[in-house]
Amino acid sequence: MDTVTYPDADVAKLLGEHFEPLKIDMLAKHPDFREASLGQKVIWAPAMIFSDAKGREIRRFVGWLPPEAFIAEIRFVMATAQFQSIDFAGARDAFRSILDAAPKSEIAPEALYWSGIAGFLAGKRDMDALREAWTRLVADYPNTRWATHASVIEDA
Repeated sequence: MDTVTYPDADVAKLLGEHFEPLKIDMLAKHPDFREASLGQKVIWAPAMIFSDAKGREIRRFVGWLPPEAFIAEIRFVMATAQFQSIDFAGARDAFRSILDAAPKSEIAPEALYWSGIAGFLAGKRDMDALREAWTRLVADYPNTRWATHASVIEDA
């Protein structure tokens, strides 16, 4: 991450504008490690733990990502934060922006899944918004677990 991903200008800009990054060497037994890991065991590195201003975990993942995939993950974290803040319309748009920017990324099917839910909730139980997103998900990303989750829309 230090040699390829973090030095990337777009990654650095996005992290700098929206997050307060903290890097801890797991092997150094830093006294703040337990608090920074939100009390959860970290078994491999790099471990990315994103939390909100109150210290509640938003998302976590383990392993190296190239800049484009890392940016998609960061955008997913930001969309999830909006969703958790009950800004469903903003979250829907943020999840959709991931699809526009990185439709072939690994996070794209999950973003489409959550955009459907956010659209449903933003529209006061708008089944058409949910059906549109999930039908597209099943069609565009058929062999993903997110398509499996969304396949129930065929019965609705």
